[in-house]
Amino acid sequence: ETTAGSPNKGKAILPQTQCGQCGFPGCKPYAEAIAKGEVDINLCPPGGMEGVQKLADLLGREVKELEAEE
Repeated sequence: ETTAGSPNKGKAILPQTQCGQCGFPGCKPYAEAIAKGEVDINLCPPGGMEGVQKLADLLGREVKELEAEE
């Protein structure tokens, strides 16, 4: 666990689709990168804005618009 948050808590919020739209091979690696503060919390289209809001609340980060690939 890091000061930025727990990857396990972040992973629980993510939808576990393992779709790779965030640029990571699955939800766990994305959650780990979020917890380390390496990436934004708004890169998960399947999680939608609800997921972004939950991650922001968990980590004390600012809510950002969802980054969705067109």
